[in-house]
Amino acid sequence: MRKLVPLFLLTGVMIACTDRKEVPKDILKKEKMQEVMWDMVSAGEFLNGYILNKDSVDRFSESAKVYAQVLQFHQVTREQFEKSYLYYRQHPDLMKVIMDSLATRQVQPDEIYKPKEDSVKADTAIKLADTIARAADADSARRRIPKKVPLN
Repeated sequence: MRKLVPLFLLTGVMIACTDRKEVPKDILKKEKMQEVMWDMVSAGEFLNGYILNKDSVDRFSESAKVYAQVLQFHQVTREQFEKSYLYYRQHPDLMKVIMDSLATRQVQPDEIYKPKEDSVKADTAIKLADTIARAADADSARRRIPKKVPLN
């Protein structure tokens, strides 16, 4: 009996020290869930802004259709998503990480239309190179045209 007590204590410590943040195999991994959730939120915004504001639209069927397309795009079944969503809701520390990533990922409307700095620099460099090439061509064309020589 005395030999079994340390074994039970060791087993208890090992169980207590295991990583509880590891997601079970049948649950979507955190990164995949972030991607699916982001697209679900985006789909909801699309539905509210462009589809569901019309009177003649069957709201339930249109919503189901768009959300099914998101799940199909990510190759996730509805059951997988619902089970994973329930799991993350039951583990608020993991759900907080996912939701925080969605909040930081939010794109501001003016950022969508603003060109990236690298593309502006590339456009400027191309225009500058084109201007230099045209100037060189014009300069060489001037040298080829003979000057008018007065006829006697």
